[in-house]
Amino acid sequence: MPLDPEAELLVVLARAVSPAPELFVVIGGAAHKLFRSAALAQPVDFPALRTFDTDVAIDASLKADSFRVDEQLSKFGFHEKQFGGTTPPVTRHESRSLPNHYIEFVTHRTGSGETRLGVGRSTKQIAGTVAQRLPHVDLLLQFPWTIELRPSDGYDVGDDRLSLRIANAASYLAQKLLVLERRDERMRAKDLVYVHDALMIFAAALDQLAELWRRIEPPGSKRARKVARLAREHGKAIDDDVRRAVDLLEALERPTRPTPTSFAAALSAGLRRVFPS
Repeated sequence: MPLDPEAELLVVLARAVSPAPELFVVIGGAAHKLFRSAALAQPVDFPALRTFDTDVAIDASLKADSFRVDEQLSKFGFHEKQFGGTTPPVTRHESRSLPNHYIEFVTHRTGSGETRLGVGRSTKQIAGTVAQRLPHVDLLLQFPWTIELRPSDGYDVGDDRLSLRIANAASYLAQKLLVLERRDERMRAKDLVYVHDALMIFAAALDQLAELWRRIEPPGSKRARKVARLAREHGKAIDDDVRRAVDLLEALERPTRPTPTSFAAALSAGLRRVFPS
């Protein structure tokens, strides 16, 4: 079986955070890959989107003073690369054995992300790394799912039992909807593919995701109303974002590829089920 660098990266991450798993929740494309191993998932005939980065949310509400994820990752051949003009600078943990693959950390941002003096606070030093402070990460930290990395799913764990906590699918979909408008065209298209494919993976469990969402966000809250509105809007029309998402899928080797019409219809029907008005 050919090497799957994304799977290898997840195995290393699981080993690195195993002393303090409660601090970390895998999000983004890596969580989307792990959805296929979730209890509510159904088999699908298309591969996961490839991703070079693994995004991990850190729960800043928990004490992380005694755990340093940088030291843990260095044991597995990762080195730190700092970039950006923030203070402290964003830290990317790059793998020496997996070229172009890296791990980045995020944490929840409240308010505008600025101090009273108007100084930006876009990063936070935590658990031995520097995490980007992003909105709505709190959603991704609620009711995380634990996924066991099994050899049968392509994870080379040997005889070890390794697992990762990932964002649950309801939180994942809601957060994607909330940040979509801030993304550029290319990333919006990719995010819509993630949303579409998640709805396919959990097509038989959408009502269960809706129930989970009601536990995460109280019905009638400002954020719940906004998510419901966004769910109604996506898929209502075949717009440029939908066309770009379908063009992205056309470039991939999939047994079946949706048309713009079927893609938009799947978004509309699935999102309305998970986030009813």
